[in-house]
Amino acid sequence: MGSKLATTKLADLCELVVDCPHSTPEWTDSGFIVLRNQNIRNGVLDLSSPSFTNKDGFLNRIKRAKPQEGDLVITREAPMGEVCLIPAGLECCLGQRQVLLRPRKGVSGYYLFWALQSPYVQHQISWNEGTGTTVSNIRIPILKELNIPRLLDSEDAVASCLNSLANKITLNRQINQTLEQMAQALFKSWFVDFDPVVDNALDAGFFEQNSELSEELLRRAEQRKAVREQPDFKPLPAETRQLFPAAFEACEEPSLGLGGWVPKGWSGSSVGAEFNLTMGQSPASSTYNDIGDGIPFFQGKTDFGFRFPSNRIYCSSPKRMANKHDTLVSVRAPVGDINLAADKCAIGRGVAAARHGSGSVSFTYYTLKNLSKYFSVFNGEGTVFGSINQKDFKSIPVVSVTTRLVAEFDLFCAHLDSRIEVNENEVIALSNLRDTLLPKLISGELRLNDKDTLADGDTDC
Repeated sequence: MGSKLATTKLADLCELVVDCPHSTPEWTDSGFIVLRNQNIRNGVLDLSSPSFTNKDGFLNRIKRAKPQEGDLVITREAPMGEVCLIPAGLECCLGQRQVLLRPRKGVSGYYLFWALQSPYVQHQISWNEGTGTTVSNIRIPILKELNIPRLLDSEDAVASCLNSLANKITLNRQINQTLEQMAQALFKSWFVDFDPVVDNALDAGFFEQNSELSEELLRRAEQRKAVREQPDFKPLPAETRQLFPAAFEACEEPSLGLGGWVPKGWSGSSVGAEFNLTMGQSPASSTYNDIGDGIPFFQGKTDFGFRFPSNRIYCSSPKRMANKHDTLVSVRAPVGDINLAADKCAIGRGVAAARHGSGSVSFTYYTLKNLSKYFSVFNGEGTVFGSINQKDFKSIPVVSVTTRLVAEFDLFCAHLDSRIEVNENEVIALSNLRDTLLPKLISGELRLNDKDTLADGDTDC
């Protein structure tokens, strides 16, 4: 960016620059939402796992200012410089290490939101011009003095262009969450609640003929009866139902099935017996690089995404490998986070790769996602550094399912998981486009014409 770039101090663009209370909120299980730095990442306010305080705590934390629609929140440290917008209808208060920004009338809050995320402003946030060193937190006086690039007549258009990309990314992610929920619901119905088996058993009179069944199994049968009596109930096609047994049998492992009862013929087994498991091994650090030399390398969950990890580090001399569409599992701090390998990759000691013996992709992925109660034991209280070794991983109990049924599940899920992959690839492309356009648009290097398209290119915003 050249010397001709027009800028305005952040303080002059805001009617309020308000620091958060320097105290820890009184945490509660419900009540008023408290924004935490962990909720703010890459411009997105994620309240899927919100934190709460009580009414007194809320009123105390909004004494200086109550966040309202269109306000911005910027994090001061841990991490520093993350930004989000307060959406309509959200009643909340600031947590710790945050600052509330309220744009002046006539200043586009959306443009300010993007400008604060631009490399030009982020460099100012992270770099102390006085000492020539990076900093780990931003002080209010420095924040107020940030130079914000001004485009004057095109700020709304620039914000609109970047918003359209962000909205498409958000939409794709929401669609993917819905698609994954659909696949998880099918997995739960077939392999956790055993709905098709219960249906077959009800039709065969199994429950009337057996008196020593577990309470959990009997309860599930009653619940299923009620579902089947609903006017909108649609049973599985006959050709699919015939793949499931019509009876249950006791299993030696009480944690499996419904109170220790599993579908007849589906014996209790283990991860090691049903899945091919590869524990990662870390190569020499001298083989790591960020220039694409070798293949993508994953040491832990750091680069895990919604479904696929992002390629950040590469390895030129890998020790252990995962194949495309193997399920990746974090095995160290924390244990049990799940992703899918987008391509062949190297795995370090913080990651394991798994694939069902049949070669199934979907069944492997959703089975391992369903093992959270076992993984959580290795992240439990008293564990300084959560980890799971190969022996313990392989010993986790699972139900052995017929290969034919595994293939049928993969067939049902194929279109869901395929759409997820397409959408995720589009998210990557749109994110790269956004990150390329952001500094060029904010600096004025690229301009938008009257139709809000790039004046010197054919990329339509």
